[in-house]
Amino acid sequence: MRVQNRRAQSNSFEISEREQKRYARIMRLRRERRRKCLMGTGAMIAVFCLIMTCAFSYSTIRTNANDGYKYYTRITVGAGESLWELSDDYMDDVHYDSKKEYIAEVCSINHLEDADGINAGQSLVVPYYSSEYIK
Repeated sequence: MRVQNRRAQSNSFEISEREQKRYARIMRLRRERRRKCLMGTGAMIAVFCLIMTCAFSYSTIRTNANDGYKYYTRITVGAGESLWELSDDYMDDVHYDSKKEYIAEVCSINHLEDADGINAGQSLVVPYYSSEYIK
């Protein structure tokens, strides 16, 4: 009786060849769908990364192109002139947030302790920006 039960149990788990082929086909189709889905997702991620890289690169190129070039020139301080007045001539609002920032840079370049310590006839180096490239 035990032998017959074992055979009955093993027969209950067996499936026909037709059912095996159907199951194999279903599994193959699922794998193909999963593979196509993963490939599509991977392609979308790659395209997104490429677009973002191009956008950041283009933005950087445009920003650098619009900044202009930073140059330095030597000037002689006239009678009654101050760094505040000179900043009106050489400073632009694009590259400096305030006159104080520009004057601090001029003081740093010329090793001045304060902005009021300049005299008429004194030679100073001042920065300025230009969109033209000078060789």
